[in-house]
Amino acid sequence: MSEMVSIIGTRPEIIKMAPLIPLLDKEFNHKLIYTGQHYDYEMSEVFFNELNLRKPDHKMNINPNYSLEENEACSKPVAIMLNETESIVKELSPELCIVLGDTNSTLIGALAASKLKIPIVHIEAGLRSFDLTMPEERNRIVVDHLSSLLLAPSNLAVKHLKCEGLNQAYVVGNTIVDVCTRLSYEASKLREFEKYDLKFKDYLLVTIHREYNTREDVLLNIFHALMQLYEIRMILPIHPRTKQKLIELGAWNAIVDETHVKIIKPQSYLKFLSLMQGSKMVLTDSGGVQEEAITLHIPCLTLRENTERWETIYNGANRLIGVKPEKVVSMVRQAWSDEEWIKKVATVKNPYGDGYASEKIVSKIIEEYSKLKALCKT
Repeated sequence: MSEMVSIIGTRPEIIKMAPLIPLLDKEFNHKLIYTGQHYDYEMSEVFFNELNLRKPDHKMNINPNYSLEENEACSKPVAIMLNETESIVKELSPELCIVLGDTNSTLIGALAASKLKIPIVHIEAGLRSFDLTMPEERNRIVVDHLSSLLLAPSNLAVKHLKCEGLNQAYVVGNTIVDVCTRLSYEASKLREFEKYDLKFKDYLLVTIHREYNTREDVLLNIFHALMQLYEIRMILPIHPRTKQKLIELGAWNAIVDETHVKIIKPQSYLKFLSLMQGSKMVLTDSGGVQEEAITLHIPCLTLRENTERWETIYNGANRLIGVKPEKVVSMVRQAWSDEEWIKKVATVKNPYGDGYASEKIVSKIIEEYSKLKALCKT
């Protein structure tokens, strides 16, 4: 059997690789490397258990003081993890390396494979926010240009790649659709919103975690806006980085005491899907949540000036509202009462595929394998 490695390190990567890993295991001598970028139980290991994902073949023990998640602007943790990843990949000596997305783990995996002259398959290739101040955007561009096979989630993503002279790209869809579709019924039975005394389709699900949005002035502005939206019930699974920043700013206790905003710990994937299914709409800065929202036909408001998920904007399921308090307040209130928009989102076509992206990815890798193998260490 052919040798292959996949490198993951964060919650989104675990979720999106979950339906793909069993298929790769079946077709290849496939090894899984976990970098530990998301290093605590609630942000990572709970998802391995809940999604019935097998244990990684290699798991790095990252020092939380050097977390890739908390020190995105620092080169030291990236260098440490690159060195360890390269050592593992060199020992395994695979013929192919698979990475997904745009995280530092994605970048590290691609750099390690490139240094060792191992062909790279990039899943979720071609996403572009056109904002180079974002670490994820820089990661996406570098990884795409290092890769030998680019598997894109949409036609638009392929167009982005072709504009950069990258023609070895194919549309396969997004595996998040596979996951949401297959877990939707199980999640709906949980009715998680009832545990927090929330009414079905009468609350706003909020997530905030991006590095830019956790800067002092930006984060305080966002929460200032949320406090003004007192007429809307909200639930916010708090990201560790966001919580830590609020504590440092001395704002944590005041926010926790707000009656219309329910702060809860990070949720398992099924529980989070259940909360999304029960919500009227979502307010987020997460790329993955934008994808999940359109898959579940939930209206989405994005706390950013741009997005790499432009398809959700063009399809009318998502709106960019920025982070200025006045604009956030006005646009959330306007959207909350826009019943026509809510009805439109309920019928919008998903640009990320039919729920069989995983099968299409494996099929394309098998189809291209001989060409990719010929590139190995040449």
